[in-house]
Amino acid sequence: MDWSEWIGKRIFVQLKSKAVYSGKVIDVDTSSEETTGLIFITILDKFGKKVMFVNSEIIKLKEEGE
Repeated sequence: MDWSEWIGKRIFVQLKSKAVYSGKVIDVDTSSEETTGLIFITILDKFGKKVMFVNSEIIKLKEEGE
C-alpha cells in the first residue's frame, strides 16, 4: 500500500486504543519504515487539532465523502 495516496483525503480511522478520529490526512512520514516498519500518519481532525498515529495501530481506515 502506498500510504502517500491518503494525503489530502478525508478519513475515518479507528485505532487499537479504541480512539476514533475523522479528519483530513495532512502528512505521511515513511522515513523510518525501513528501520522500524512504522509509518507515521498525521491528520487534522474535525476540531482542527493535529493527531498523529502509526500504521500498526490502525484497526479500521476508510475514506469519507466530502
